[in-house]
Amino acid sequence: MADYDISRLKVLVLEKHSHMRRIMCDILRQLGVVMVRDAADPDEAFGAFQEFPADIVLSDWSPGLDGITFLNLVRRHQKSHNVYVPVVMVTAYSDLHHICAARDAGMTEFLAKPVSARLIYARIKSIIENPRSFIRNMDYFGPDRRRRRMEFGGQDRRGYVKGVSERRTRQLPVPHGDRRAKNYAERAAARM
Repeated sequence: MADYDISRLKVLVLEKHSHMRRIMCDILRQLGVVMVRDAADPDEAFGAFQEFPADIVLSDWSPGLDGITFLNLVRRHQKSHNVYVPVVMVTAYSDLHHICAARDAGMTEFLAKPVSARLIYARIKSIIENPRSFIRNMDYFGPDRRRRRMEFGGQDRRGYVKGVSERRTRQLPVPHGDRRAKNYAERAAARM
């Protein structure tokens, strides 16, 4: 089944229900992943995320477990150990409203329950084969939400963050002649 050797991946599983958490961890181990850590609530998961340098996070979002809150901690908390980690939102909330909410919070992939080994592996494979640039602007930080590349005849003003070496050091470029960019830079500086 597997095209990739994913045995060296470190995966963090946030799942409210112990039975489902055990199933997901077992599936990952069957796929060859040896280093799996799991948690039952967002606070416990964020603590584990700080200690366990996960390569991928599988996060539940269900009644009683706010996966969006956890995703916001991972992407925006100043003590987050890796804001660029791929996060797969695993949920039964599969209507368009919830998918868009998860996308806008910064999830990398979406997986509707019920899950299977094939579906989990497909999301991991998608993360490997299609790495996504991260965008930071006034209202959003996370993977580029667009799946298609489209050519256009203008200057690209989005704040892409590419390459591991640039991710932690590069700030958004601010063109000197652009009044909107200057106002954005001033507002961003005031928030810090």
